Amino acid sequence: MSTLHLADGDTATTAAQCARVAPGGSDLLVVAFEGSPARWLDGWRTAVGDPDRATFVVADAAEWLAGAPRARIDSAAAPDTTVSTSLVDSPGNLTDLGVTLLDALESHDAADARTTFCCQSLTVLLQYSTTDEMYQFLHVLIRHLERFDAVGHFHLHEPAHDAETVATLRRPFDRVRSDGEAGDD
Repeated sequence: MSTLHLADGDTATTAAQCARVAPGGSDLLVVAFEGSPARWLDGWRTAVGDPDRATFVVADAAEWLAGAPRARIDSAAAPDTTVSTSLVDSPGNLTDLGVTLLDALESHDAADARTTFCCQSLTVLLQYSTTDEMYQFLHVLIRHLERFDAVGHFHLHEPAHDAETVATLRRPFDRVRSDGEAGDD
């Protein structure tokens, strides 16, 4: 199941928004190009509890811009949570991101828990890619999520995009939710 969350507020999805999609999620895969992955993990712990496993995909630039995100994520995790961090060279390299996510999904599939996938911000990815490139990327990624029986939650800052972009990106998803919508998940 994949959900597109159309937000009118911040560009980064919160852990609580992802937790609504899979409230029992103990196996997490998070694309964290916006905001602090450590704060996101702390938010997940507050909303749901400690995951058994968490993998964060961050941009390589975060290593020098944010000052060692791996150490910060590790320090935010519970002692019994297995945490890993994968670096991609840029949010604009969809091939590198796709290969990294596929490797992570395969690794998570070896565990016996259902993976919850959270993409903090498609808006960030669209700063580097065209709408057509993003649509193709999402189409393939969502098929991989289905193959691995993972639950996917993607966040798009709706006011940052024209109506045609939003309409195009809605198509590959099973569900589309908006801020303030009743039963939002």
